[in-house]
Amino acid sequence: MDTIRRWWRQPDHYEWLSVYLESQQLRWPLQLIMATTVTAVGFVPLLLLWSPAVPDGWATYVIAVSATLLRWSMTVAWLIRWPSRRVSRIFALLSALCVSAANLTILDPQHGLLACAIFSAIGGLVAFTQNSPFLALVLAIGTATAVICGVRVAMMGDTALALSELLLILASILTVPMMGQVLVQLLGADAVNSDVDVLTGLHNRRGFYRAVAHRAGRIVRGRGMLGLVMVDLDCFKQVNDSLGHAAGDEVLKAVATVLRKAAGGDAVVARLGGEEFCIAATTSERHIRHLADRVCAEIGGLPDGVTASVGTAAIARLPSSQEALDDLLGTADRAMYAAKRAGGNRVCHASDVLQR
Repeated sequence: MDTIRRWWRQPDHYEWLSVYLESQQLRWPLQLIMATTVTAVGFVPLLLLWSPAVPDGWATYVIAVSATLLRWSMTVAWLIRWPSRRVSRIFALLSALCVSAANLTILDPQHGLLACAIFSAIGGLVAFTQNSPFLALVLAIGTATAVICGVRVAMMGDTALALSELLLILASILTVPMMGQVLVQLLGADAVNSDVDVLTGLHNRRGFYRAVAHRAGRIVRGRGMLGLVMVDLDCFKQVNDSLGHAAGDEVLKAVATVLRKAAGGDAVVARLGGEEFCIAATTSERHIRHLADRVCAEIGGLPDGVTASVGTAAIARLPSSQEALDDLLGTADRAMYAAKRAGGNRVCHASDVLQR
């Protein structure tokens, strides 16, 4: 029971897995693979409309067209950017429901039972990215659909065939996601020693350098300047001293969540060390200033009275080396310390400081 309880309560792996894949420059290849796969699968419901084995009727057309539109909308989402946790979860749940509806209403029982094998792919994706309760929900939909189809096949007179096919389908539905979770745990051990901060799931300093070097190339394609938002928590030592290190860790994780949410999926968010964080984004200076103000305000709204000193810096040319990025970091760092010397819980911009 303790093992099951730990499995049920373990957090999802979405954030650190996303960061880990980005640090290894694997996110864009995976986005292309997923977009291609989803596009191909989207043709399946439409092709079924021309099959004589599929019954005519408005319900058939609604389910087929809805399933196709869902998959092709996700194609667009995968090509635009790496989806958020929420988008990924909605896609997985709607995919499971569409497959279940198609198998139970459009296909005959035997074809519907065989088509339940697709739940292994959906469950595998969920196992990699979502928490155990959500995985259990998707697996429950797949298992229930397969059992209903299996019972219908048995009622047609071939119980032995129905049972054998059902066992094979259930084995694939349950085994692939479980193996996926094991693989994620192994990847987690590797991520600890690579580019991911274990506590927050953000980039660590090494991952930050690699990710920014990869993202900064977008400046060449005319997408703005590279801006940094440097964040340092005010009087964080007092939190550890008064509430304990466990409470301090929770504060750091809460700050990481604020930064990740404020920055959006197209920025690089890192914990550079201790209570120091940084956001790097390829955007306009105006957006960097707005982002810094938002970060400062939202951190100030967290419990335990934590606040932050925030500094910004931006550069309109591509950093040619790590030394050039270090210079930009140093500029943002000096702006952040200017905010701290002014009393903290405020934002200073390097361009304003240099003009004084």
